[in-house]
Amino acid sequence: MMELLCPHLVTSGGRDGFSEAAVRPAAEEKSSDVIGAARRCFTVSRGWSLEQSTTPDKVIREPWSRRLPMTRTGWAWGRAPPGAPRLLAALLLLLALLGLAAAQGGQSGQNICPAAADIQPCGCTVKKNGLDILCETTETQHINKAMDALKRRGNAVIFYLKLRHNTLPKLLQFVFLGLDIRHLTIHNSSLAVVEESSLSSVGKKLTQLDLSQNILTMVPSKALGTLHHLLILNLNHNKISAIHNNAFIGLDTLEILTLYENKIDVVDANAFEGLGKKLKRLNLGGNGLRQVPQKALATLEVLRKLEMQENELTEIREGDFEGLRNLDTLNLQHNRLNTVPAKVFSHLKLLNSLELENNQIRFVDPEAFSGLEENLQYLRLGDNKLNDIPSDALRRLHRLRHLDLRVNNITFIPDDAFSGFGDSITFLNLQKNAILVLPGLAFENLNSLETLNMQNNKLEHVSEEVMEPIIDTVTHFDLSDNPLICTCDLSWYHTWYRRAVGMVDEPAAHKRKTMCYLNSEHREYNLLALPLEKMQCVRKNLGPTSAALQVYETRAVNTVFVVMIITCVLLAFF
Repeated sequence: MMELLCPHLVTSGGRDGFSEAAVRPAAEEKSSDVIGAARRCFTVSRGWSLEQSTTPDKVIREPWSRRLPMTRTGWAWGRAPPGAPRLLAALLLLLALLGLAAAQGGQSGQNICPAAADIQPCGCTVKKNGLDILCETTETQHINKAMDALKRRGNAVIFYLKLRHNTLPKLLQFVFLGLDIRHLTIHNSSLAVVEESSLSSVGKKLTQLDLSQNILTMVPSKALGTLHHLLILNLNHNKISAIHNNAFIGLDTLEILTLYENKIDVVDANAFEGLGKKLKRLNLGGNGLRQVPQKALATLEVLRKLEMQENELTEIREGDFEGLRNLDTLNLQHNRLNTVPAKVFSHLKLLNSLELENNQIRFVDPEAFSGLEENLQYLRLGDNKLNDIPSDALRRLHRLRHLDLRVNNITFIPDDAFSGFGDSITFLNLQKNAILVLPGLAFENLNSLETLNMQNNKLEHVSEEVMEPIIDTVTHFDLSDNPLICTCDLSWYHTWYRRAVGMVDEPAAHKRKTMCYLNSEHREYNLLALPLEKMQCVRKNLGPTSAALQVYETRAVNTVFVVMIITCVLLAFF
């Protein structure tokens, strides 16, 4: 077709400097090449030539009559007949558009859903990256029928194949042969057996595999070993009891492995062999582990997040996390730990977040957080049995920003509780403890504090003196559910609240009313509506804080006094 519409570009080489490969037949060109060919032909048909040089796209104006001799037809090598250039340009433009449409149509045509009747009761929708196939509440024979229909589609990309809530006790060999699947989910389908070759045909393209909420009793290692491009493997909510040596061999590219809520109580020393170079997240939570599987974990040198929550751990020891030098997050919540021993985390130099809540921790060794000085920012010790703030252990954490001590047995905050590490803390949760009194310097070192939760303690008084170090920085403050007594000492609250409203959209006080009890009237008042006149309080017309204003006034008086003295001296001198 190109030869017929643009013969003056298709030559045997020589006279015009172009070879026969200069323009390919349109049927063999990509859409972009077709458009380019159309432009070249349009240029030439108007009496322009393409200069063969180091810049082949350069166009120079030169009539063809000067370069090519006329022939008898006046068509092949000379000027085109009158009106031909426009006709040729129109035809070539049409050809280019048809070629582009054909190319796009051919590509999208591969991702057309089969007829609904062919894959029932499964459903199919076309997504940007391929087909999305969903088969729910059906049986093996219907799934096989749908797979056969999809195989007849040729090279269709199945971006999501989701088999959920089915009766599929066994995944047969080569069941997906001939299919290009990228994400495969077999969820809650009574799957108990995954045959060795059932996944081998999709090993080159599959990146995510979800086999969660089935009845697998062991890791299907042989079937998984062919998935050399897998990034995410989800085996949550099965009945796997042990992870044996080389269980995941062959999964060289795996980055996320989740085994949450199984029955795992044994992890062999080489269980994660082959995963050390790529695995970034491992979830072993919700199992029956009684100790940290140190030897198995030590090989995971690039692991960033380790989740071991909801196990049966009763102790952690120094060296348990040796080898995990890139770990960023460690989750040990909901275990049975009662102490945090010295140097137990000393190998985790890059640890940023440590979660120890919902254990039975009574004692934190002063050296417990040794090694975490430079990077730890989030520490959660809530829902334990601590009787006091473990200040000696916390002092080394000079980058700590988030400290959660909620639901413990803390009754008192010493004056120096936060000295040495309080400057960096922005979030402090002391909710649901048994704190009775706040001494005057309790918050002295919390210069960056933004959120303070004291909800549900046993506080009767919170004076302005106590709040002075933090009142200018705190924007979220919860004092609710304390047995506060309405006194003039609480008049600062209204001033703080007005400032907080101006700094944040919805401070904590908006969400929960903070009440106090006025003994003289035997009734409760919202702290924002204290009857200060009835209480015979002198309302302080302060800026951010009374102390700040007093300092300001003192400095102003001193400045004026100094200026007056200097003026008098100068007048006397002159």
